[in-house]
Amino acid sequence: MRKHTETIVGELSTVWSCTSFGAPELSAYAAPVIAGETRRGVALLSLVALLFLLLAATVSAVFNLGTGYTYTYSVLSALALHIYVSSARVEQLRALYLLAMLLLIVCGSALVLLAQRVGQLHTILLLSVAVLIMLVPVVPWGVREAAMTLGAIYLMFTASTWLSSYRFAALDLWVLQCLMLIAAMISLALVGRALGLRKHDLALRFELERAQRELTELANRDHLTGSWNRRHLEAAFAGVVARHQAAGLPSWFGLFDIDRFKSINDSFGHATGDEVLRAVHAAFGQLSADEHLARLGGDEFALLMCGDGVPERAARMLASVQDRMRVPLPIGAKVTVSLGLVRLPERACPAFDAAYPLADELLYETKRAGGNGMRIGAAPEVAA
Repeated sequence: MRKHTETIVGELSTVWSCTSFGAPELSAYAAPVIAGETRRGVALLSLVALLFLLLAATVSAVFNLGTGYTYTYSVLSALALHIYVSSARVEQLRALYLLAMLLLIVCGSALVLLAQRVGQLHTILLLSVAVLIMLVPVVPWGVREAAMTLGAIYLMFTASTWLSSYRFAALDLWVLQCLMLIAAMISLALVGRALGLRKHDLALRFELERAQRELTELANRDHLTGSWNRRHLEAAFAGVVARHQAAGLPSWFGLFDIDRFKSINDSFGHATGDEVLRAVHAAFGQLSADEHLARLGGDEFALLMCGDGVPERAARMLASVQDRMRVPLPIGAKVTVSLGLVRLPERACPAFDAAYPLADELLYETKRAGGNGMRIGAAPEVAA
């Protein structure tokens, strides 16, 4: 019994609020989705209410129920149309809830006043009350907001009809009570069920998208060093350079490799060679979000950096590779690097395939000069 009660309480707490997800990351992911769904829900609520109110106004006029019925339903139709138009311009979730509550409660108040004026709970009024309450689940809100709206409508109708100076028939009053209570329970059950499914769906979508991002990153990472791979750099190249240019920062593209890397593998083993490659990645650990280090293959790496001090920064990072090794090389052995660095033009920047041979040529100039150095050049603008 206790376990069953705890289960019910847990389910109720889940559907009590539509914005409460527990995990901050999931809440941030769900917030814009819920806002969009709520906006569409309020628009649908007002549209359905508009159609029903126009139909009720037409029936009142055709069957000569009185000008009070026709006028009331016509004015409420205008309100529903106004809410429909307003819902498209409102951004805040709470304001959207208030619009929906306003429509339902004002409609309920108008129907109460109409019943008091005519002194009769007409069939069309009872139908209007049922429709009013059954429209509540159309809006994707939590049980809390739905219960507040339904409670306001119920209390308003109950107080106005039982305490009214008009003497409504006892049967009509009890029919109204049963109608409201049954419709309210059905509406709350539908709201809770829909919200539970919506939260479950959002949680699944969040986990699926996160898993997809992780898989994409794994596919774009070099498994040995953790650096980006060539596939990622080629795909991101144009966008990264464009962001550098938008920030007013010069872009630099470089290629480098480790001097005499084959002899390191041959002399000290491939495990030591792998450690050197990992140390390269560690040396560039201070890159910004829009700067990239990519392993193109073997001991060849590519750099995409921004700023005026890039040559000096890159030189310091490369000089620290040996210090980043967890297992140092034997005494007398040293890791040196050759780098070719190209400053990209601020406008009409070449694509990756065009920038690569420029940096590659500078790299081989460094290698022909004995390695352990850097050559810097500038890429020409691409002709329009």
